[in-house]
Amino acid sequence: MRKIVLWALTGTLLIAYLIFSISQNLKTERNTVAIFVDDLEVEPSKLSVAVVGDIHLPEGSAALDKLHTLLREIKFTQPDLVVFVGDYTASPRAVVSMKVHRENIINSLKIIDPIPMAVVLGNYESYSNPAQWLAAFGRLNVDVMENEARLIQTVKGPVCIRGLGDYFTNRYEYINFPEACLNIPKLTLTHDPAGAFDDRMTGIVIAGHTHCGQVSLPFIGPLWVPTDAPNSAHCGLYSDDTKTVFVTSGVGTTVLPLRIGTQSQWDELTISWN
Repeated sequence: MRKIVLWALTGTLLIAYLIFSISQNLKTERNTVAIFVDDLEVEPSKLSVAVVGDIHLPEGSAALDKLHTLLREIKFTQPDLVVFVGDYTASPRAVVSMKVHRENIINSLKIIDPIPMAVVLGNYESYSNPAQWLAAFGRLNVDVMENEARLIQTVKGPVCIRGLGDYFTNRYEYINFPEACLNIPKLTLTHDPAGAFDDRMTGIVIAGHTHCGQVSLPFIGPLWVPTDAPNSAHCGLYSDDTKTVFVTSGVGTTVLPLRIGTQSQWDELTISWN
């Protein structure tokens, strides 16, 4: 009898801990990261970049209100630049009116104004008609990039942003930075970090997509991570001789509305070019 009570108590405590852990992991937190870059072509400079990935927003006013609150929180911190790295919608199968939902999401991003932003699409936009997403961004006057580069003006001066398509859904095409970007800070945005491991890639790459595994168990790690990027680049900061890759855990969830061992977060990167 004593053993039964002990096992029941242990099971109850484990369940309580799991419920508490999931609830904490689902609360979006601010994550701060410092990145140092050696680039002799760039004058010493520092840039604060807010990273927002994998929102996976469902339909409904409650979800929109929650997104608006998050974006106002980010705006309040006054980063120099905000980058959005894809997967804005929940599963398209769960969305009744994607046209309305798409426009609600894009209009929400404008809360960041007048702070400059850079936007790329993710695989969930590919699943829900990427041409319509690109057209809606254009119609609503929010710049989005897919396999192109642009100069973006910030309070710290111009930054060259290269936005590449999603590798996971075969929309990735490598492009070089234009000559106009030679002596200024450069960033590459893409959704799936696998794109960062193109042999031609150099510099700083910011990605999302992985949710850091979303479910990551003690001693086991993530159960599944949908990317061809190496394990060391599934979450957080990766660096080698040619590039630095930052992969955000992201804000939302997919398939199951839970996170275990992976925190919902937006990231504030302080990038210093030496």
